[in-house]
Amino acid sequence: MISTLTFACHICSETSTEICLYCTKDACANHRCQKCGRCSDCCTCEVAVAVAPACQVCGEPGLDHCAECKNGICANHRCLTCLRCSDCCECGVPLDQ
Repeated sequence: MISTLTFACHICSETSTEICLYCTKDACANHRCQKCGRCSDCCTCEVAVAVAPACQVCGEPGLDHCAECKNGICANHRCLTCLRCSDCCECGVPLDQ
């Protein structure tokens, strides 16, 4: 039996099995360009890679996905310690509500 190693995407922390061909960081399918193989941080193609949904808390354009509930979150509602939204965060760090 061959097992596949899984890692966490350096952009959203979702499961990833591939790396960016440019910076060699782990990148999930949502953040890796199918055309050039680079992550969305390194890609120079003019093709949209992935768009995060609107923030579940305020409705503003989402920056990323919550590491726990996977809903979209903006920078104001994302804990930088645990990468969770303000609804899921248990760190005790005050985030905008």
